[in-house]
Amino acid sequence: MKKILFVQHGDVDKPGLLADACSAVGIGLDIRHPYLGEKIPSDLAGYSALALGGGGQSAYQVAEFPYLEGECELVRKAISADKPVLGLCLGAQLIARALGAEVFRAEQKELGFFPVTMSAAAAGDPLLSTLPRLFFPAHWHGDVFAIPTGAECMASSALTPNQAFRHGRATYAFQFHLEMTPPLFEELVDDAADDLQACGADPRALKKEATRVLPALQNAAVEFFKTWARLG
Repeated sequence: MKKILFVQHGDVDKPGLLADACSAVGIGLDIRHPYLGEKIPSDLAGYSALALGGGGQSAYQVAEFPYLEGECELVRKAISADKPVLGLCLGAQLIARALGAEVFRAEQKELGFFPVTMSAAAAGDPLLSTLPRLFFPAHWHGDVFAIPTGAECMASSALTPNQAFRHGRATYAFQFHLEMTPPLFEELVDDAADDLQACGADPRALKKEATRVLPALQNAAVEFFKTWARLG
């Protein structure tokens, strides 16, 4: 059975719909937790693909979180071996950094549900064409990335011009949380209650919005993840 390595960066930063998609197509998901001290493999022998999840770390905090450098090296090894790579929020920033692009603080945090517009290039992409031209995913980030050399921007929002990119055949990076489900978003909100209060966000309103908008994206997201997982 094919197996994908998923690197999780926090207790609430779970694979969500990616796990559902992998299960549906009979592909295993080996989840590693380096923030708890678990080692991540030094190579991808035995894995068909690499996926990096979100998290509260910043991609450039390699001194505080040395395992992030190891993840960047895994990204480069996967791309060199033509294995699929997927990045979600922090994971996308790590892919960008691994490919030599800058990751930096945004002028304003993007937290909640805001419209994302897919690019004309995305409409012709065999995987991204399953997603709506305009949709409302979950956003939860204070950092952003530049588009790496050789990659192509695939989506944007009002606050974040670079919301997604594709590099090569099978490397996809999303600043937004395509994997998110309403229950998983509730966990994220509960975990960040103090931070939300500090920035004036209403946890109850966010949970209600998650229940309203996320189900509309679920089928398209799962189809994307299924197709990506089969590329390995």
